[in-house]
Amino acid sequence: MIESVLTLLTICFFARMTPGPDMLLIIRHATAAPRGGAPRAAYACVLGVCAGLSVHVALSVLGLALVLKTYPLVFRGIQIAGALYLLYIAARCLAAARGGGGSLFAARSTAPQAGMAQGFRDGLFCNLLNPKVTLFVLSVFTQFVSPESAMGDKALYGGVIVAEALVGWALFVRFLDTPFVRRVYDGRQGALNLVTGLLLGGLGSVMLLGRD
Repeated sequence: MIESVLTLLTICFFARMTPGPDMLLIIRHATAAPRGGAPRAAYACVLGVCAGLSVHVALSVLGLALVLKTYPLVFRGIQIAGALYLLYIAARCLAAARGGGGSLFAARSTAPQAGMAQGFRDGLFCNLLNPKVTLFVLSVFTQFVSPESAMGDKALYGGVIVAEALVGWALFVRFLDTPFVRRVYDGRQGALNLVTGLLLGGLGSVMLLGRD
């Protein structure tokens, strides 16, 4: 059991560190925090990502992920919704870049809860509306459990996947908030907004066209 959990943690670690929409959003929210201020929106984004991941895990534990795999139209519908949300976030980033490169949440600096709420929503919907996450979780599950496995075993492996993401992404945000890393990107919010907007826009366009 311990060996299987360690193997699962290793798989999830390398999969999580592959650049994708979740990572781009977390970086964006972390770098938007002012110097000396805790990147609360970034941590909220992490919670949103993990909340979405929990839904994908639940689908796999309950066997409902097979429905997504079996019916291409369902998969495509969720994929289009996810693509449109990525394009929406990309538009926000590009608008912020055109506005002088300030923080995406500059207008909300006096209401940190609003920034956290936005961060959570971004993380939640970005992850939740990505059906490929469900297929990834399902493919991982098939390596460790079978349909006949006890629900407790399935829940354990599902919990490991979510816990790894929660701890891993939180440490990633903490790394981005270190003084050395902050010196690299402080004062470059405009460029970060532009790059993030272009990358998310590209990913959203690829998803919208139905290409891998």
